[in-house]
Amino acid sequence: MKVDMVIENGKIFVDGKIVKAAIGINEGKIVAIKKDLNQFVPNQTVNAGGNLVIPGPIDAHVHAHIFGLLHRDDFKTVTEAAAAGGTTTIVDFVNPTNRTLRKAFLKKKAAGEKKCLIDFGLHAYVCSERNLAEIGELTKLGVFSFKHFMASPDGVPAVNDDLLLRSFEVIKKYRAMASVHAEDEDLCSKLKQKFIEIGRRDPLSHCLSRPPITETRAISKAIAFAIKVGVPLHVFHVSTGKGSALIGEAKRKGRPITAETCPHYLIFTRNDLKKLGPFLQVTPPLRSSKDKAKLWQALTNGTIDFVTSDHYAPLFDEKKKGWENIWEVEAGIPGVETRVPLIFGEGFHKRGVPIKRIIEMLSTSPAKVFGIYPKKGTIRSGSDADLVIIDLKRKLKIEATKLHQQANWTPFEGMEVRGIPIRTIVRGEMIAVEGEVIGKPGYGRFIKKSDINITI
Repeated sequence: MKVDMVIENGKIFVDGKIVKAAIGINEGKIVAIKKDLNQFVPNQTVNAGGNLVIPGPIDAHVHAHIFGLLHRDDFKTVTEAAAAGGTTTIVDFVNPTNRTLRKAFLKKKAAGEKKCLIDFGLHAYVCSERNLAEIGELTKLGVFSFKHFMASPDGVPAVNDDLLLRSFEVIKKYRAMASVHAEDEDLCSKLKQKFIEIGRRDPLSHCLSRPPITETRAISKAIAFAIKVGVPLHVFHVSTGKGSALIGEAKRKGRPITAETCPHYLIFTRNDLKKLGPFLQVTPPLRSSKDKAKLWQALTNGTIDFVTSDHYAPLFDEKKKGWENIWEVEAGIPGVETRVPLIFGEGFHKRGVPIKRIIEMLSTSPAKVFGIYPKKGTIRSGSDADLVIIDLKRKLKIEATKLHQQANWTPFEGMEVRGIPIRTIVRGEMIAVEGEVIGKPGYGRFIKKSDINITI
């Protein structure tokens, strides 16, 4: 039997365990997983070199292609970076701005289909009353979730309680998923104004203007609203131990609440702002070492479901102005290319997080949460042949000059990571080899979210 590709001599992560096997791929799908595939005649044979082969990692929180800011990044540069870093699917955002959600969605989808090297999905913002009438149509179009900003980061309008609750009700009607940026707008805006009035413009003042209580209040409210309405809820970029505890409590009661965190919350604390200042300015901001430890604990035990990059990358010259006045620069850092090796290095090698859990937090869990499993997020016959080969022994020093993103900096500069993606395969097509991107723009496909059936 002729097939497009066979991956041999690999340690394959299948059904929760690692087995020595080969993978047969044809027409973009996995067609066989066996010890040997001598019956197949492949067009291409890939020797995994005894390395780990995992289901393609999914970065479900990426700001990749922002109209009006394409001098920074676009779908091409971000998916090149993602592929080089061992990610096979990203999920970006639809911002309606002055358009209807539908028009904004179609424009963003068309840009992705033209420029993406890897597969992509889309979340949608709910920013105003008029967006509510389009939730049903956007659900049919395959949006992963509907995001609500409970506080305004850099001018994106925050939703008030009335709009948040009514939006949850509409989302429930269409059996879709609600998601939130969980910070309390009232507290954040008042504290920011206080710091401005006393003349604080340093990077730490941004962090202090959004203290942990702004997140925990917002998470508590979002969970309460979700329970009242009966809608599945996803919490983006959890940054505090208390926030993760609230999510864990809801999960133990059987509530369909999911959550993510990001590498910067797992690696840095607000003390690192002394050295990196605006280059570690994010929202929510960095927290204490105790919070960092609690996040690792929550991530390891599954309270926090997975890790995303929240890639948002102003250029160096745009960010450096924050040393003089932090209120004049946008929060956000690049991270789509460094996410996978950082989690293997910091999680598996440094903290002993089991490989099974590492793969769940990178690949399987985001696929399940957002309804694209088992098409994505697993290695099994019939699934998309999204695969990444990881050399667990290889070490690499992160250097911005060697990354593929448009941003010419990284807060992870100089960090040594261990556990490096050496081949990235999307639907049976080799997209990156040894950090070199060989895929072509336009290969990536839009991935629709499937229907979900979760009740409270």
